[in-house]
Amino acid sequence: MSFETNDEVTRADIMMRGTLCRCPNCGRRGLLASWFRLNKACASCGMDLAKSAGFYSGTTSIGYVASIIFVIIPVCFLVAFKVLSVTAGVLLGIFGSFGFIVLVYPVMLCWMVMAYHVAMPGELPANGGREGRDE
Repeated sequence: MSFETNDEVTRADIMMRGTLCRCPNCGRRGLLASWFRLNKACASCGMDLAKSAGFYSGTTSIGYVASIIFVIIPVCFLVAFKVLSVTAGVLLGIFGSFGFIVLVYPVMLCWMVMAYHVAMPGELPANGGREGRDE
């Protein structure tokens, strides 16, 4: 499957690329500067990834919700069915939630970029967005 095309990048393309943590514009890897940070621009095509301060803070909200669904609720069931003690449940909930968020943080960053461009596909340089126009 080739990610490069001269055709307009569709929302389906953006979602596929975002799910795989690839650039929504060119489809190549290069979004992440580190585990907790995006590059200022895609390492492959140079698409600007810098948004206003706090733009990608949605990752925190997504992390909280995902942590509740995948860690806290299961731990609550384990405590309710007496598989875990309350103390063990509290400790597992605290440290498990923190570990889970740290583990999936890069994916959440990629998904925030994806969500933005799914909503605004015309912003992509490949679709004639600001960076794709000669001004």
